[in-house]
Amino acid sequence: MTASARRHLCALQSRETTVDTFGQPSINWVLVRQFYGHIKYLSGISAIKSGADTSISKASIRALHGAFDAGQRVVSDSVVFDIQSVLPDGKRKEVDLVCLVVTAG
Repeated sequence: MTASARRHLCALQSRETTVDTFGQPSINWVLVRQFYGHIKYLSGISAIKSGADTSISKASIRALHGAFDAGQRVVSDSVVFDIQSVLPDGKRKEVDLVCLVVTAG
């Protein structure tokens, strides 16, 4: 894939758990790094959960090979992509991040 095909600016974030002033766990997302990737939506469904419309989409983000882990997330243009798995290509130059996008409407 050429560099021009990776045109979406993405922010890789990891979950950090801290304890607030009341002793309760607090989950925060911290920036790991930014990168350019190619985002491709694979499928999507719409459902009603608890009386609210919910949209669930599967997406793939192709990026240069780097440190990515399932459980991290990618944010691009205010859309949150939860990384489900990381699939390296055969040459170990790029990875495909299999992601899930859940939005409530």
